[in-house]
Amino acid sequence: METNTSSTANVDRISALPPPILHHILSFLSLEQVVPTSVLSKTWKQLWHTFPNVEYNPRRSTFRRQKMVLKYLEQFLLNRYLDAISLEKLTLRVELLSDDPDLESIMNRCLSYAFASNVKELKLDVGCCRIYNVPQIVFYLKSIYVLDFEFCKLEPPRSTVTLLSLRKLCLSFVHVDDDVIRDMVAGCPLIEYIIINNCPGLKSLQLLGLNKLKEIKLDSNRCGLERVYINGVNVHSVDIKVYLEPCEVNVSSCKNLTHLRLDGLSITDKWLYNQISELPFLEYLALHYCMKLRCINISSPRLKELVFERCEELVEFELDTPNLSIFKCFNYVESFSSNALALSQTLLCFISHPVDNEWYLKFIKLLARFNLCSNVLNLQCNHEAVLIPRELREILCPPLTYHKHVSFSVLSEILEVSLANLVDGLLWITPHAETLSIEWPNINFYELSFQFSYKKKLTYEGETPSCCQSLPLSCWKHCIKEVKIECTEKYPIRQINRESFSSEDGDIMEKINDLWKSLLDMMILHSKIFAEYDGP
Repeated sequence: METNTSSTANVDRISALPPPILHHILSFLSLEQVVPTSVLSKTWKQLWHTFPNVEYNPRRSTFRRQKMVLKYLEQFLLNRYLDAISLEKLTLRVELLSDDPDLESIMNRCLSYAFASNVKELKLDVGCCRIYNVPQIVFYLKSIYVLDFEFCKLEPPRSTVTLLSLRKLCLSFVHVDDDVIRDMVAGCPLIEYIIINNCPGLKSLQLLGLNKLKEIKLDSNRCGLERVYINGVNVHSVDIKVYLEPCEVNVSSCKNLTHLRLDGLSITDKWLYNQISELPFLEYLALHYCMKLRCINISSPRLKELVFERCEELVEFELDTPNLSIFKCFNYVESFSSNALALSQTLLCFISHPVDNEWYLKFIKLLARFNLCSNVLNLQCNHEAVLIPRELREILCPPLTYHKHVSFSVLSEILEVSLANLVDGLLWITPHAETLSIEWPNINFYELSFQFSYKKKLTYEGETPSCCQSLPLSCWKHCIKEVKIECTEKYPIRQINRESFSSEDGDIMEKINDLWKSLLDMMILHSKIFAEYDGP
């Protein structure tokens, strides 16, 4: 019997792929998975030897094994240096659990060989068990593009910093002081991105004269940050989070800023007005947990999206923002005025529960302020908020007569809700809405979408029913033509069920209630299944 040797010779087609493709395949493996491939053949040995990205990121490793792997890595990086093979990226995540000085020496040598191989990107995380002092040479790497340190310590540089190619600097839980940051960024003429996350010792951050700087992200959780001053002609994004600590911030010199997010700052109404007035190109503004804001006045000609969340004392808005298209507010609002021509999206979130008719009157009055300026309304609140009492419906007009598309996120427990009453309440608030979607953020099994069609004449013909006497248009019950319901089931398999009801088929509300009962049964069943699956 003749053996087909040619087919056997062509079995290993993967090894015949170009080196860049094989390197890409290896990039999905850990260091401990990549190393054994070097014994497969000379081709794979050479691939490992020239692999541009080296990552050591053990999930669980004993101290002995960790030290063994680092020794191997040290020899590997030394061989690359001796063979003049450059290194694109080195990632080391090592949990320094012991005071063994030999382990720190191995780390230092690994870094030295990587630096000598002109590494372009370095990520170093040594865990929170002990402090690792980064070697001083890190301040003088002229070819490095990215430095990313976690749980380390940077001592003051002994001479002028020369990070001439650095584009991105990330410091997380790094022990550092004001002088180190000042000297470090002064030696980075090409720096574009700076991320500083909870760095003990940093009190005052001043970023001056960095003409290439584009984005800054700063997070200080009770680390004692007192002052932030940023002056960058090309800075377009600033994100500052300080966890309700007193911190003086000034970004008014960033004249090309387009994105500003402030979280936990003790800023005042006057501060906000003065800062925003100096930012002519601002397009996105988000304020979270800024507890001193009361009555804000924002004038910003290019602002497109405005977000407020949990600014508990903020109750009054006066907006001179003609190009505003998205307004999101997770606050209770008493007064709102805006010259926005047309909001494409409005999101209002009400955490509090309705308590009496006075609460409903304020709620309806607030919604009415968005009647003419918003195309799509997203409401997030307890289901009771939209169940306007019958006595108020008879004396008040619906607040949103021009809205065609409404999205409602129910913050109530699902078993507390009557779907028919929910639809009825929403359609009183937005009579003759064309589409309505309802979802429960805490339960992701289902999403309901309604599509309504109405009779041609929206005013009721003939004798006016009592429920329509106070309305500019008749209520939905007296002009509804057809309701199409789409129920999207997301788990365990995404599928869509569709129902269609006509006014000629009988009571639409009764049919909606029947549909709701069947959905509740399915939701309860799914909840039990997932509870058993995630059980102890």
